[in-house]
Amino acid sequence: MDNEIAAVWARVSTEPQQTLDSQVARSIAELEKRGYVVPPERVLKVDWTSLDLLSCPQFEQLRRWVVNKEIGAIGVFDRDRLQAKAVQRLLFLSDCRDNKVEVVVCQGPPLQQDSDGEWVEFGLAKSKEISVLRAQQGSRDALRERATVKGLSTNNHPPFGYEFDETKTRLVATANWETRSLIVHEYLKGTTLKGVTKVLQKRGILSPKGREYWPEPTIYLILTDSVNCGEYRALRRESVEPIKRRGNTYGKSSTRRRSGLPLPNIIVEKPIITQSQHDWIQAKLERNRQNARRNGKREYLLRGMIYYEGDNLRYYGRDIRHISWAYRYTQRGYKGDNPRTYLPGRKTEAQVEAKAREILTSNQVLEHEMGWREVAIQETISKLDGEFKRLDRKSNENINAESELVNLRIRGKVSDEAYDRQMVLLLVERKWASEERERITQRLTDLKKKSVSLVSLDQLRQQMADKLFSDKFDDRRFILEALNTRVIVTTEGTMEVEFTIGGDENGGGIVLSSPLNACPQYSIVLF
Repeated sequence: MDNEIAAVWARVSTEPQQTLDSQVARSIAELEKRGYVVPPERVLKVDWTSLDLLSCPQFEQLRRWVVNKEIGAIGVFDRDRLQAKAVQRLLFLSDCRDNKVEVVVCQGPPLQQDSDGEWVEFGLAKSKEISVLRAQQGSRDALRERATVKGLSTNNHPPFGYEFDETKTRLVATANWETRSLIVHEYLKGTTLKGVTKVLQKRGILSPKGREYWPEPTIYLILTDSVNCGEYRALRRESVEPIKRRGNTYGKSSTRRRSGLPLPNIIVEKPIITQSQHDWIQAKLERNRQNARRNGKREYLLRGMIYYEGDNLRYYGRDIRHISWAYRYTQRGYKGDNPRTYLPGRKTEAQVEAKAREILTSNQVLEHEMGWREVAIQETISKLDGEFKRLDRKSNENINAESELVNLRIRGKVSDEAYDRQMVLLLVERKWASEERERITQRLTDLKKKSVSLVSLDQLRQQMADKLFSDKFDDRRFILEALNTRVIVTTEGTMEVEFTIGGDENGGGIVLSSPLNACPQYSIVLF
């Protein structure tokens, strides 16, 4: 080991700082006063914003020099140029003390590298860490206040295809709006993310960064943006440090997606789609994420759609010697009573596809569902409206009876005991009427959703017209996803296929349910 060799550690933590060269000059001058020599290759200049300095490649190199006893001293401009995390600083100073490496500080009191002094440095680093975290939290709070209190965008960065007007309260469509609309409608038609990128490339449309090829994450971010349905949201992403770094990255190089805060005062001109269409896109993207192939050996048409009724767990596709495939119910330590843990892949898919095509092509099914079912719903709504009127009359009678009872009590014609007894009966009757009104209101809301969902069956048929008899896997899969297909293996071993049309995650759609290997009998479950 050559004790005269020293290294210089210079770091800036914010973008405006331009002090690396001055830090190096001060450190070299201080080291030379003490008789050390600093070769150019031992000078480390770093722009690093993260509190986690151990993830910095240059700092790892500095630690290797210390552990390998290649240097005798380290020059730093100030102690806060070292780790802001207290535990990390304690470990680093311990390494320096064990390997007899002196840490020379140019500004401020010298570092205390004995066993007792390390705890002093631990306390100083901890206070620095707390101050940095408080500053970061203050920045986040200020952004949230800008959105919640002032109702303004947190970054004034408009979404692709829009721009803010002078007041920053209105998003106006730009020339790129047509491209954004093309992306959204292509995905609505069933085109995959990769397919959308090919469409854009074929038309010669450049990406937001001017590239000929559109990355799939860019398409994904555009599809998930609620601006498409006319709602602007702030704070939809948060910068975070990655769990595992790839390459020489530092700081908060990853992002975490948030639901965001809706800003109703920011008006979005020319929304591309409706709220229901936006919800459908989000549901499809989530299904794609959950059912990703993940380097699978083949595509499984019913992936993530087959469930066992006993525990609501799904079946998984399994390749059979690259010749055939099946759907298996396998759970670790399974000792249940599922009577059908194995389903032949080709046969099951053919049966489910046949049912789906029948729904989307059979006029008999459409007339059956949109005919007397619509009449039944309207008749039920009429009856509930009559119930509402009856409750109104009851409420008026209750109020009149209470007024009359109070007048009798004032005139002394009713005893206290009779008055209290009768008043209790009136209050019970009023509570019952209020609860009955809430129940009928909820029932009416559900029925009106059902009525709207019936119309979507015909709209879905028109949307699926060009994909019904396609042999492409993506088209076949898209049809089943659009119908919210769900194959249920019952505890008796029978199989039922269920299609849901319209509605949302809270229900409100129509459910077409039919057993496989049986005559087509469709029924709508109203709930």
